[in-house]
Amino acid sequence: MGKQDTKLKLLQAFTELVVENGYQAATTIKIAQLAGVNESSLFRLFGNKKGLLLALIAQCVHDIDNLQNEQLEQLDLSECLFQVAQQYQTFMRTHEALVMVGLKESLQLEEVKEATNKLAIHFKKVVETILIQRIQTGEITKKINPKIQADNFNWLNFGYFLTQHNAHNSKLSEPKRTDFLREHIHEYLRGIL
Repeated sequence: MGKQDTKLKLLQAFTELVVENGYQAATTIKIAQLAGVNESSLFRLFGNKKGLLLALIAQCVHDIDNLQNEQLEQLDLSECLFQVAQQYQTFMRTHEALVMVGLKESLQLEEVKEATNKLAIHFKKVVETILIQRIQTGEITKKINPKIQADNFNWLNFGYFLTQHNAHNSKLSEPKRTDFLREHIHEYLRGIL
């Protein structure tokens, strides 16, 4: 097994254990066992458990920086916000371990707090920019505050993500998730048009 394969296996095992049991319960022994490698490989490649966390954070920050939103301007407002909501949910599920560590332990782990804040700021700016552009074109009333409405949109999406995380065995299927997000967008738009 190559070095990259071992790193990937360790990161996947770490992610799985953090999602299931939390950061503190994800011991280096359990991580190595789940990855099918020797614990010394974890120490050699990452130094310690925090090294795994930092690698996970680096991956998340890289993914945030690479999110693309240029094509959204051509979509009607409902479809535009739906695409942002879909992207948000997909991103959160992909980085679920880091999000959950951020919720539970960001006070002790400054690096996690910074990464989760960067994610929140990114999606807020995306939605805020969309709302400002659509106010300028007259699609949305000028009476709304784009900053507050961007926060509202993201809080609704974050709440949905948390609900799905907490309902492990009863996660909604894709069509139901799509239905939920479309209804959420419809109701959201009723308040800002």
